[in-house]
Amino acid sequence: TTITHQPSTLSPQHKKLVCLLLHKVCYYNSANKNNIILKMAEEFSQEVKTEARQFMSDVLPSGEPEPTYVGGDGVDMAAWKSTYAAASSKDAALMEKFWQIYDPSSTSIWTMAYDEADSNEELAETIEIATEFMKKTESIKDHCFGVIHTLESLEVEGLWFFNGPDPEELFGANDDTSWFTWAQVGPKPNEHVKKAVAKMLAPEDGKLNGKLIKDTQTF
Repeated sequence: TTITHQPSTLSPQHKKLVCLLLHKVCYYNSANKNNIILKMAEEFSQEVKTEARQFMSDVLPSGEPEPTYVGGDGVDMAAWKSTYAAASSKDAALMEKFWQIYDPSSTSIWTMAYDEADSNEELAETIEIATEFMKKTESIKDHCFGVIHTLESLEVEGLWFFNGPDPEELFGANDDTSWFTWAQVGPKPNEHVKKAVAKMLAPEDGKLNGKLIKDTQTF
């Protein structure tokens, strides 16, 4: 089973304000509840309010149709892999090149998270999980691009870019995929989605979700 969602990149403070804004939407017919929500929202800085509103505009329906997968040749994965590997620094310029080739009508982006992270005890053994995963994916190297991070917490998380609407070809080639939870990012490349992808492909300060990245493997 696959789950489609847009991973949250908000801090706890932002999430709290988003909840307040959602309540405001739900309770728009109740003046008393609206007043309570508005009063509580005043506690937040303008910067937090602005980012939370941007998040809400990205995830709530905008009236514009979502991009639809229609098929096609997709992208030249070998060329993109070379571009990514050759980048001396994983930064905004590299991400701009990624979004130039991303096409939701023929490609898709998915995250992965290892389900048994609580059972991991040794860093070397945890890194081996990613190493073996990459080996078992070799048969479809022209179909996808992937990055897998092993964190100091012994969690294993990654991001994959596919020619096609889903990871089904990867699932068929690599039975280790069943040990991971998969979630689609997008397909619409709004600012929220771009941040979620950038934190995986171009992590800042060598960290992911505030945790030190101990190993990164690219496919």
